[in-house]
Amino acid sequence: MRRFLKYLKPYTLRCILAPLFKMLEATFELLTPLVIAHLVDVGIEGSNRDSIILSAVLLFVLAAIGMAAAITAQYFSARVAMDFGREVRGALFRHIESLSYSNIDSIGTSTLITRMTSDVNQMQTGVNMILRLLLRSPFIVFGATIMAFRVNARVAMYFIYVLIALFIVVGAIVLASVPLVRKTQERLDSVTLHTRENIIGVRVIRAFNRTDEESEEFRLSAKMLMKMQLLVGRISSFLNPVTLVIVNTGIACIIYNGGLMTNAGVMQKGEVIALYNYMSYILVELIKFVNFIITVSKMFASAKRVANIMDTQPDILFESDDKGTDSNVSDKEKSEMAGSGHSISFDNVSLTYPGAKEAAVKGVSFTAREGEIIGIIGSTGSGKSSLVSLIPRFYEATEGTIFIDGKNIKDYSKKDIRDKVSVTPQHATLFSGTVADNIRMGRTDIDDDDIEIALSQSQSKAFIDEKEGRTEFVVAAGGRNLSGGQKQRLSIARTLAKDSPIIIFDDSTSALDFSTEKELRKAVGSIKKDKIIFFVSQRAGTIQAADRIIVMESGSVAGIGTHDELLKTNEVYQEIYKSQVDAGEVAS
Repeated sequence: MRRFLKYLKPYTLRCILAPLFKMLEATFELLTPLVIAHLVDVGIEGSNRDSIILSAVLLFVLAAIGMAAAITAQYFSARVAMDFGREVRGALFRHIESLSYSNIDSIGTSTLITRMTSDVNQMQTGVNMILRLLLRSPFIVFGATIMAFRVNARVAMYFIYVLIALFIVVGAIVLASVPLVRKTQERLDSVTLHTRENIIGVRVIRAFNRTDEESEEFRLSAKMLMKMQLLVGRISSFLNPVTLVIVNTGIACIIYNGGLMTNAGVMQKGEVIALYNYMSYILVELIKFVNFIITVSKMFASAKRVANIMDTQPDILFESDDKGTDSNVSDKEKSEMAGSGHSISFDNVSLTYPGAKEAAVKGVSFTAREGEIIGIIGSTGSGKSSLVSLIPRFYEATEGTIFIDGKNIKDYSKKDIRDKVSVTPQHATLFSGTVADNIRMGRTDIDDDDIEIALSQSQSKAFIDEKEGRTEFVVAAGGRNLSGGQKQRLSIARTLAKDSPIIIFDDSTSALDFSTEKELRKAVGSIKKDKIIFFVSQRAGTIQAADRIIVMESGSVAGIGTHDELLKTNEVYQEIYKSQVDAGEVAS
């Protein structure tokens, strides 16, 4: 938790004011029993009307000031907690954004979501509780004991006995519940993962009639979480009855001995009432303090889990955006340095995913130059997507070197490499917002004319013209209010609007019909002059017009050439093409 203190530093004043006002409230609360004792002993017993009125006014003033102090403390603590949560969540999000695909794959999306939401919320709650109760509860407990000794030292000895017994009980409950709380948080990860997988894969689950089985698995996972939460709840539930027994025993001793001493004239009735109130304060505050300890334990467990994510270092390191000279050199100058326009060269490149036994890409070498459309084809799992994911450095090549414009890809800053490359991924991803927002993706250099050109090139214009508001049509999260083909075309429009020198279409036309795909290929072909364009597909028809086709098989290059050359010389390509012709899946 210490590493997160820096996020509280900007709010130091509030962090000081919140517990100070809580202490002020507690001070007035401790004075209240003394005023009540005076009211009983002097006002009521002595039939002193002025004393009764004065005591009543004083009680009202103490209550009003205490309430004002409490509200002020709650305000400061809540503001600090919310600001702290915002800062931590922002820092965590920025760190997650810096992680590579490999990092995210190994950690798991559900884990990251839990850290960002549940764990940060728990830390936020813990900070709020610390500011409100860390000083107040001990102050009330020990303050009440001291005030009790001030009233009557002999009877106040029962406070010592009660405190010793209560600390033993509270300590035992805390020691038993805190480890279980941590395990419960871990079990929550499992339930979150299961929930996320079911929501994302709901169509597949229904298609394969797995609804009942998945529901049963979720029920078992949730039941395990429930059992652990119930166990924590049962242990914690001992707190109230045990503390009530101890405190009420103490109260009984106070009243009994106080009554005897009152009859003997050693004590007054108001003093007995004051001691009773102080013992009640201890009961309430200790219950609060145990809940506080459990909450803070959850906070520390959550903080450790969040810290583990923030300690995860990206396994792909980029040159600083401010360090290299690349950012200060124009695209034209870079092209001249490369010798013949934009180029991409793979030199014996291999990629092995973390934990995998075999390489996904093995010893690939080729060069693509400006003005070329490169088709990449192969069966499922042949390494097509893995190959193109190396170009924008989504993954790091484990062997070999990749050059862009004659420069090692590792010598580019993240901004420079991502500015050079545009990717349309396999799965079209749209965000809640307008069509224009989805195409711009925050880029201010894309104007309305650029959007219209991109819509036309991606074959999206026809269906966008039918939408109310056209480019101001609001897309639901994930593009739920669009068909699969429409989502793919808008994703392609986003890529084309960026106008990067390297464009990658990673099997991003699978939902398009042959006619629409043909028009898209024509539009893309018309802009290839100063670009390098990659088409990744399992359809031979999609890539057969490419300037060169790379045939992938089991992660290796099985052949490179034009459509006609490969049909004559490459058995893998021949087999793919023949199977698709026979199935009627090839249309030129």
